[in-house]
Amino acid sequence: MFESGPDSTGSVVFIAGLLDGYHALPYLPLLSKALAEQLGFSLIQVMLSSSHMGYGTSSLQDDVKELDVLFTFLREERAKTRLFIIGHSTGCQDAISYAAYCMHRAAIQGIVLQGPVSDREFMASTVDMYGKYLRLAQRMINDGKGQELMVREVDIAPVTAYRFNSLASVGGDDDMFSSDIPFEKMQALFGQVKTPLIWVHSDKDEYIPDHINKAQLGSQLAAAAPSTRGSIVLPDANHAISDQLSQVRFCEVVVLFIRQVLEHVEQFERTQQQSFHGLSL
Repeated sequence: MFESGPDSTGSVVFIAGLLDGYHALPYLPLLSKALAEQLGFSLIQVMLSSSHMGYGTSSLQDDVKELDVLFTFLREERAKTRLFIIGHSTGCQDAISYAAYCMHRAAIQGIVLQGPVSDREFMASTVDMYGKYLRLAQRMINDGKGQELMVREVDIAPVTAYRFNSLASVGGDDDMFSSDIPFEKMQALFGQVKTPLIWVHSDKDEYIPDHINKAQLGSQLAAAAPSTRGSIVLPDANHAISDQLSQVRFCEVVVLFIRQVLEHVEQFERTQQQSFHGLSL
């Protein structure tokens, strides 16, 4: 992990997307500054085995196991008590998976999903011979070779049949944010998540096909997740939020979301204390 900002009990853990590593997103310096100055929080970037070129031989399950190691360390060794997650791109799948079934999910107070996109829909619209490769991956899985590498030309990184199928197939493990997922299936995907969520899409996201309405997709995803606290579309932003004005807006959204969650937690704790003191023993 790489931590910037004050030595604090409050931290935001940033989980990047495919091919990313430390400092992968242009808004991270501004975000680190905003968290430190306005909340007294630090920003933590994590390097997983799936970072950079490792995603093709990894999985969401591997990622969340490694995140369990990180959050165990943060809670037990660093005494962190206020923990939030920002997922970017495939980091959003990691964040949803972590909040659904992992060890420290109850300790995560809020999640920001920035750039939650469908790898399947993007690959189907851009990857040459997409159907051929998908059929190859499924044939390898059926033959018991899901963890073996596919042919070299499939991807820039070495990729197993399992991971390609996970990213590219309908209902694959990574297939969470596709626009054509039935609403009932979305509800099943996100219904296990009790952590407050906020969805942040970019209107100029180059990884979402042009025929998909970003605002409509964001609203649909948000409606399927009962713990959603908001959904916004940054009108001038691309997938990485490269323009400065959108970066400022995104940081404002993150800070406001964290403040609202913390205020709700503090209000709940005060109510519990008042109820306790009101009991006659």
